[in-house]
Amino acid sequence: MGMPSIAELEMPLLEELADGAEHSTREVCERLALRFRLSTAELAERRSDGRPVFLNRVQRARTRLKKRGLVVYPRLTYSRITAEGIAALAPAGSAAVPSADIVLPPTVIGPGPLEAELRALTGSAARSETDWRAIRLLNGWGAGGVYSYAEVAHITGRPVADLLQLGRRCRRGNVGDAPILDAVLAFACAHRFMDPDEMTFHLAQIGLLWSRFSVAGIAEAARRFGREEPWRILVRTLATSRGKGTPDDPRCLPRPFESWFEVEVFLFLEDLGYFARPQEWALGYGADLLLEGLAKRVVIECDGEGWHRGDRADRDRAREHDLLGSGYTVVRISSREWYGHTARTQTSLRAALCDLDPLRSAG
Repeated sequence: MGMPSIAELEMPLLEELADGAEHSTREVCERLALRFRLSTAELAERRSDGRPVFLNRVQRARTRLKKRGLVVYPRLTYSRITAEGIAALAPAGSAAVPSADIVLPPTVIGPGPLEAELRALTGSAARSETDWRAIRLLNGWGAGGVYSYAEVAHITGRPVADLLQLGRRCRRGNVGDAPILDAVLAFACAHRFMDPDEMTFHLAQIGLLWSRFSVAGIAEAARRFGREEPWRILVRTLATSRGKGTPDDPRCLPRPFESWFEVEVFLFLEDLGYFARPQEWALGYGADLLLEGLAKRVVIECDGEGWHRGDRADRDRAREHDLLGSGYTVVRISSREWYGHTARTQTSLRAALCDLDPLRSAG
């Protein structure tokens, strides 16, 4: 993307502060560097006085925001958004449906009732603001979309193992009565063909969601709190929205999928009437897709471009050997074949599944 200018940094910097907490300049720099995908060489670039170019630009953008009253400095090297800053990020206009010629902003208005309810449902699983900061980053409930475990570990300084444990604790809570979550899911599912930016625009106005990646965040909330059917509908919504104004960005990817390729195979299997679960455990391994309800246990592995290279290929072969030895059937699908010869690959997959479960295909 290249080194952003001071002006280009102002709005992203404000979005990174949108949760209302105090954030150090160093922390914000790290998050913005990830957001703009700066290379090591770009981050190492120095001015004539020896100061890092990127850090200097972030500091100057921070100063501009302070002069406009959008942020304050609660203590040395720390920033916090003001009410004016939140208002500057909130969507303009009334609750009416925006016309097609309106360009919707990347809405950020801070955590609202939905997060408060999820906190209550999660209970003691997330014990501190530090936990909830990590959860926001992992689940796409903030300005930057869904971050990977490695990225969140880098941003927060917490080990990946600690984040994985946190994720497991929060994965299933007491579903109980969740009227706000159910209302959001009902709206999202009823308007599943609405552009996600437009959907976020409407939900943000009542203080429920706060970024352009909010649909991925809703989907993750549905999954974590046991709303299976809405989650599946929203996965399809996110896949359908690609190329319709929503960037083909991995941060829009619904969890727990690891690629859009996996999402496409998942939806194809659903269209055939199969029930698949992504990233499910099988013999201690994370299977890309695990099919349920068949006469045989079937694992679908979606192999990207790098599957056959180096140590990873050796690990995958060892894993496949263990699965086969324990009675699983492993079906591998190559992304190269899927995108290069889609119809042929889909026909082969359909035939392979019919052969594995002839009674189901006959019924």
